[in-house]
Amino acid sequence: MEEEHSDACSSLIQKTLYPFAKIYGFVVKTRIFFYKKGILKCARLPVPVISVGNITVGGTGKTPVVEYIARYLQAKGKRVAILSRGYAARIKQESGSPGENICNDEYLLFKENIPDVPHLMNKDRIKGGLEAVERFQAECLVLDDGFQHLRLARDMNIVIIDALNPFGYEQIIPRGMLREPLEGLKRADMILLSHVDQCSRDKITVITNRLREITGDVPVVETVHKPIRLESAKDAVKLDIHCLRGKRVFVFCAIGNHVSFRKSIENLGAGIAGFRVFPDHHVYTLSELQELNAEAQGMKPDAIVITQKDRVKIGNNLSVWDFPVWTLKIEICVVNGREIFENKINAILN
Repeated sequence: MEEEHSDACSSLIQKTLYPFAKIYGFVVKTRIFFYKKGILKCARLPVPVISVGNITVGGTGKTPVVEYIARYLQAKGKRVAILSRGYAARIKQESGSPGENICNDEYLLFKENIPDVPHLMNKDRIKGGLEAVERFQAECLVLDDGFQHLRLARDMNIVIIDALNPFGYEQIIPRGMLREPLEGLKRADMILLSHVDQCSRDKITVITNRLREITGDVPVVETVHKPIRLESAKDAVKLDIHCLRGKRVFVFCAIGNHVSFRKSIENLGAGIAGFRVFPDHHVYTLSELQELNAEAQGMKPDAIVITQKDRVKIGNNLSVWDFPVWTLKIEICVVNGREIFENKINAILN
C-alpha cells in the first residue's frame, strides 16, 4: 500500500510539474534559436576559449575536469585563466582584494590546487575574459560551466555526462534534471563520460550508443574520478588511500554527486558508519559542524572523511572535531580516448 501511495504521489508531482517544464523548455529552445540565427549576438575573445559544462543540473565532475584542462594547457606552455560566473559565492575570505573577499568553494579549491592559474569570477564572462587577457596576459581561457552561456563564443565545447545519471531522467527541469533538451548535445565538440568505473560496461555501452544517436560522430572520452590520497585536515599530513581499508568512517558532504563520493569510499574498503548529505555549495555554520561532531560521537568512527570541496569550506574550524578528519583527494583520469582528447585541444592551440 505504501509503494502504491508513493507511486501515486510521484505521478501527481510529475503531472503538476509538466507545464512548468514545457514553459522552461520553450524559453531555453527559443534562446538557443535566437543565438543560432544571429538575432542574439555572441562575442569572441582574442584568445582560444574552451568551455566545460553539462546538460544536467547537479554534479558531473566539472571542477576536477577544469583543473585537469588548466594543467594540460600549462604543460603546453600556455598562460591560462579560468572564467566562472561565481555561482553560490557566499564564502568570506580573510584576505584578498575587495573584489575577491566573497567567493565560492570552487574558487577556494582552484586557489589551493592550481594557485598559479588566475580564476576570475564575473557574471559577465566577456568582461572577465578581457580582464584575464589584459591583466594576466592569458593565452587560453577555460570557461567553467559554460555550455549554456551562449553569449561568449568558444573554440571548443566539452560536455560532461555522468554515467551514474546520464540523461537527467529524460525531462527538463523542474520535472527532471535536464537544463535543455538532449538535442543540445549536438553543439558539443567532445563529450567526457565521467564515473565510468562505477557502472557496468553494459551500461557504458548503452550510454555511448545513445550519445551517438543524438550527436552523430561527436567523440566520447571516458574518465574516472580517481582517489589519489588522503590528507589530514588538521595538519595536511598525507596518507595512502589504502589506510581506509577496514576502517569505519563517518562521512558528510555538500557536493553535486554524493552517490559517487560514497561509492569511492566504499570501493576503497571502508565501512560507512554514517553519511550526511547537504545541498551542493552549502556553507557550513559552526553549529552545524558541532552537530556533525556530536553525531559522529554516537558512532565512534575511526575517522571522518570529507571531500576537498568540503574541507576548504570548513576553514579553520578544526578544533571542533574529536576524531581524525581526512580529506579524500580526487583527480580526473582519462581511461579511454586520451589521444582524442589531446588532439582536439592541440588543434585549438595550433
